[in-house]
Amino acid sequence: MVDKKVLLTREGLVKFTLTTLKKYGIRPRKKLGQHFLVDPKLLNVIVNGLELRGNEVVAEIGSGIGTLTLFLAQRCKKVIAIEIDRKLVNVLQDVLKDHDNVEIIHADVLSLKLNVDRIASNVPFNISSQLLEHILKKCKFKIAVLTFQLEFAKRLYAKPGTRDYSRITILATYYSTIRKLYTAPPSSFIPEPKVFTQTLKIMPRERPPFEVRDEDFLFNVVRELFTLRNKMLRKALRITCRNMRVGYEVLDKALRELSTLLDMRVYELRPIDFAYIANVLFDLMKESSS
Repeated sequence: MVDKKVLLTREGLVKFTLTTLKKYGIRPRKKLGQHFLVDPKLLNVIVNGLELRGNEVVAEIGSGIGTLTLFLAQRCKKVIAIEIDRKLVNVLQDVLKDHDNVEIIHADVLSLKLNVDRIASNVPFNISSQLLEHILKKCKFKIAVLTFQLEFAKRLYAKPGTRDYSRITILATYYSTIRKLYTAPPSSFIPEPKVFTQTLKIMPRERPPFEVRDEDFLFNVVRELFTLRNKMLRKALRITCRNMRVGYEVLDKALRELSTLLDMRVYELRPIDFAYIANVLFDLMKESSS
């Protein structure tokens, strides 16, 4: 049984991590973005950010060697520990054997539709965008505390007109509200990543902040337009409509209806502007086909 007091200091976390990795012959896999948490402050930020009262079911994505899992198991009704690496699943089964409120699942989380109270994850950098989109669109939860590469995290709450403003900003804004919790140095993990990370609290919206006719159509339009982020909307919309096989008649009507936005660059448009553009195109296409 692991003595959790050992995990309350950086020295203890480092010792536990290195000892566990050596014991089970684990070499962190760069392909899976494996970095193991050794920062007690970050550990506390994650646990406290989840606002646990004792009766929650928490899904932990990428449980690794069970460091965070051990703390979650003490604070909630049940932990669903999801791990894609078979070797680490074996470690988890041993490390967590004394905790009967932990269910270990060997799976790719992108194949699961979670329905839980909370989600926690130190997100592998290579699946950040996919994971965020998956949990916002396919999973049910009340609070998620996720640690991302700092550069990616900034894109989730970026303002229009800034360098970090992107397609994923629109997605995050539409589905959730976001609060920054903690920015951690590379030394918070073993092995150290080459970048800082940032932990965010993400809460799904009860209803979208603006009206959208069709969500899939909106995000298709957003994706196309952001490939042309520095172009004026007038030109970007022509290219987008061609790529999406929107007819010239629809495009001409849309250009007239969107006249007040046409001289703005794509990255200057607000999330609500993208919704307006998509709604105009969707309505005109529907009208044209009827």
